[in-house]
Amino acid sequence: MTAWSAPLIVNKLYNITIRYEQIRAFILRGMQAGRLETLLATAVAAAEEAGAVIRRYFGGNRLGLERKPDGSPVTRADREAEAVIRARLAAAPGGAFDILGEEEGLSGPGTRWRWVVDPIDGTRSFVRGIPLCGPMIGLENTADGRALLGVIHLPMLGVTYAGGAGLGATRNGAPVRLPESAALPDAIIATGDVAAFREAGRENDYRRLTELHGYVRGYTDCFGHGLVIEGALGAMLDPALNVWDIRASQAIVEAAGGAAVVVPSKRAGKLDALIGNRALVAELDRELGFSAR
Repeated sequence: MTAWSAPLIVNKLYNITIRYEQIRAFILRGMQAGRLETLLATAVAAAEEAGAVIRRYFGGNRLGLERKPDGSPVTRADREAEAVIRARLAAAPGGAFDILGEEEGLSGPGTRWRWVVDPIDGTRSFVRGIPLCGPMIGLENTADGRALLGVIHLPMLGVTYAGGAGLGATRNGAPVRLPESAALPDAIIATGDVAAFREAGRENDYRRLTELHGYVRGYTDCFGHGLVIEGALGAMLDPALNVWDIRASQAIVEAAGGAAVVVPSKRAGKLDALIGNRALVAELDRELGFSAR
């Protein structure tokens, strides 16, 4: 009989427990890994097809810029990109789920799993010729708000991030994995717009963050989320988001081994997010009381 040391036994039991929890999570979600992989491939294709639409309009003068009731911009590219994504997702094998899109709202019969779509995250950048924008597609479990898979595509940069529960995460098809730990002084922390912190009633979080850390920078929208996924940024605080602004990123960050703390915002119907390396997210959550509000 092999003599196992106590630390070895604990380590093996820990690994077994983690593996069990991963399997249990899949069972609870009711989504088989093979099916999820097929849906992720469909979402990648949809995002990249929409990206081709976005590139055609980028930098041109036929944007058809309008203002929505909330004052945010919308263009022909937003609407056409969402139409392309909806058509591709609706035709997905085994993926006839509800679709919630920024421009066209909710459609579908009422399904447990739901696609959430932002055809151009960063429209304000897009209309100004800033290439740090693109489509985001997520699949969520409406029963518990969990993010199952996500895709972020930056068409002008030629970058696609993708990932799903149990599938890992990729950047342009190459695996990405966030480190298990990182020191806050060595990291760059990103934030969303300062106005969003006011909107969410988190001005103190922003002020406290700048007191804690000297490298706080404003890499916003899906571009900032992508930098978190590939580990260039240690973490990002992004408040007052719509669900289509975060579900894709949430899924990919978690698939890459990171953490996503997503909580209801003080702004009704919005979400506040803290995403990134697990150690840094835990430290910032503790220092800011981010999830305790």
